[in-house]
Amino acid sequence: MQLGLIGPAAVTRMDARVVDGPMSMPCEPTCAPSVRSSLPTARLAGLAVSLAAMAVLALAMWLTPRSSGFGTHEELGMPPCSMLANTGWPCPTCGMTTSVSAAVHGRLGLAWKAQPFGLVLAGLLAGLAVAGAAQAVSGKVILMPLARLGWWWGVILGGGLLAGWGLRLLSGWAGGEYPLR
Repeated sequence: MQLGLIGPAAVTRMDARVVDGPMSMPCEPTCAPSVRSSLPTARLAGLAVSLAAMAVLALAMWLTPRSSGFGTHEELGMPPCSMLANTGWPCPTCGMTTSVSAAVHGRLGLAWKAQPFGLVLAGLLAGLAVAGAAQAVSGKVILMPLARLGWWWGVILGGGLLAGWGLRLLSGWAGGEYPLR
């Protein structure tokens, strides 16, 4: 830390921040509160994101993906899909649990068959786990550009989910898998 003197050419430096002006005063540690106070927050946010993503991936690893391409969620005590049972056609999220679980287990063919967007989701979760851990360790803000997308995340993820569902319906119909009989 280099303290400046009072006067027109005085420059004060602290944490690479410069305070310059005709009446510059020596800078105390409070000159850069945003730099100092955001570091623990960035680390905690990174840790939270990383742990949440890893928890979902760990749960997916714990489950056994069903070769039918759907129904893996029933291992968690959830009921079967009512849309599939009533219409013979899968709902948009049918196969998502199976797909993510299959992807984590390395069964990429089954993951694609179950719900193509599940592969994207598994990759996104892995990326968030790594980026969050890097932010937690380094304190460098890595996840903020993702947060700036705001409500666009819903549009992007919803669009991906619907595209995956469309691919699943099309391939299931073309292959005679749907509607279930």
